[in-house]
Amino acid sequence: MLRNTQGQILQQRLTPQAIQAQLLLVIPTLALENEIKKQLEENPVLEESADSADIKSGESETEIRDEYSNDSWNSNGQYRGGNSALSDDTADYLINKQNRAKESPLEQVYNLGLENKQLVIAEEILGSIEDDGYLRIGLDEIIEDIKHRYDFEPTEEEVESVLKIVQKLEPAGIAARNLQECLSIQLSEPGLADAKDIELCLKLINEYFEDFKLKHFEKLARSLNVTLEKLNELFEIIQRLNPAPGKQDMPADYIYPDFIVSKVDGKITVELNGESHAGIRISRKYLDMLKSPKTDKETREFLKNRVDSAKWFLNAIQSRRDTMLKVMNAIVKRQMEYFESNRGNLKPMFEKDIAEDISMDISTVSRVVRGKYVQTESGIFELKYFFSSSMKTESGEDVSNKVYKDKIRELIESEDKAKPLNDDKIAELMITMGYNIARRTVAKYRESMRIPKATLRRKILL
Repeated sequence: MLRNTQGQILQQRLTPQAIQAQLLLVIPTLALENEIKKQLEENPVLEESADSADIKSGESETEIRDEYSNDSWNSNGQYRGGNSALSDDTADYLINKQNRAKESPLEQVYNLGLENKQLVIAEEILGSIEDDGYLRIGLDEIIEDIKHRYDFEPTEEEVESVLKIVQKLEPAGIAARNLQECLSIQLSEPGLADAKDIELCLKLINEYFEDFKLKHFEKLARSLNVTLEKLNELFEIIQRLNPAPGKQDMPADYIYPDFIVSKVDGKITVELNGESHAGIRISRKYLDMLKSPKTDKETREFLKNRVDSAKWFLNAIQSRRDTMLKVMNAIVKRQMEYFESNRGNLKPMFEKDIAEDISMDISTVSRVVRGKYVQTESGIFELKYFFSSSMKTESGEDVSNKVYKDKIRELIESEDKAKPLNDDKIAELMITMGYNIARRTVAKYRESMRIPKATLRRKILL
């Protein structure tokens, strides 16, 4: 038999104010400015303050592609040469590279004067290109997609023909099916180098690709019957090419620091970036309307809701500001040697250490640290840079694993480029310097720093 009963239970629930405070704590400074602008647009009782950083709640409250990285060598297809037959209008358009560079690949296709069927195929090809500019699906899949969407089925020859046209668009190398084809397409661009050198470069890529990617210089020189000096010139030509043509027009990431740590009169100071921007506050005009007996009930209710919302937002911003400064000051205190000596040794540190120092939950520290940057006298760093696990030196001293990474980087930067250090040799040298480390750890740290292995770092020294 079903029976209704009543009981009491305790549950912890986040208030809307707490949720808003947490969301503001996660976002970086630039995103906060956008959120402030959004609130100014949505809440009429908020207004910008002429006073800098004045946030008030009224009177109420206060190897090419990583120097040809390993991923670059997964391609094993061969470049298919030959030109597609082009109309005079299409050929003229493709010759004018300067104008094409200003247009997207799709805009370029629309300006080619293609027949309807060719245009459909070209659109399907462009729609299948991945972010790095490569076409990694087979022609049969493109044919199948066209067959299901339209009332015709192109032949493989027709798709291949249109693909050759698309591959002549800007950026050079777009719609290549593998790295070899991408580089080969770019080598066909006029004015890149002497015709004889281009011929040798194409031979290097398409006939000796394995030796090329592994930089077997002596073997390649013998195979091409050229000197090491000439081979070096060929490598320089190829290294000017773009192995990821789809990404070349992407804007570079711009880092806007959230904190500024500087030394003033010998003392380390911490401040939030953006403090010079105008703040926001609750409008005096609307507060007076809310208090006025002449204001009707409906308007007063609306204004009360808007003012309460504004107070929550302003308090959340103030809470964010206080919490972020607490966390950053705690980081600086634990890493004082680093900041005072301008990039001295970092001490091992975890987020839980900072949480204990400021008597806050570790999740709060994690929200502050995530995606935030600090500007120091030695550069801009992500806050996560200052957190690391510890490793013991030969003397038994605990040091940050970032010290180990820096030492590995120094060894690689000073190595003989003709005979780069492999991971075993780096581990040996580290141990002689007093840093106990295994070869596999060297490999892990090297890869985390996006440094290629020894074979791919090798260069011809003339």
